Amino acid sequence: MIVNNVNSTAKYYSSVGAARYTNAVTAMRGVQKGDAFTPSKEAQTFSEMLQKLKNEPEVREDKVTALQQRIAAGQYSVSAENIALSLLTNRY
Repeated sequence: MIVNNVNSTAKYYSSVGAARYTNAVTAMRGVQKGDAFTPSKEAQTFSEMLQKLKNEPEVREDKVTALQQRIAAGQYSVSAENIALSLLTNRY
């Protein structure tokens, strides 16, 4: 099969494609509205919970104070089994 005038044919198709694209864009400009974002109810709830967590203090002073008092009084003890379980749980 012999193909002649490939360049002239290619020019025709590229100009037709560009014209179609330009016409489509021009037509859509009259229809398009500004972009808008509306988060879902779940996203709003998550955002609210996240904000509440960010507002919480990093250290819970009441718990720290209570534990310090128990340690100082000799009333705080943790079994070796609980320590080992906690280490393994956090490690693996």
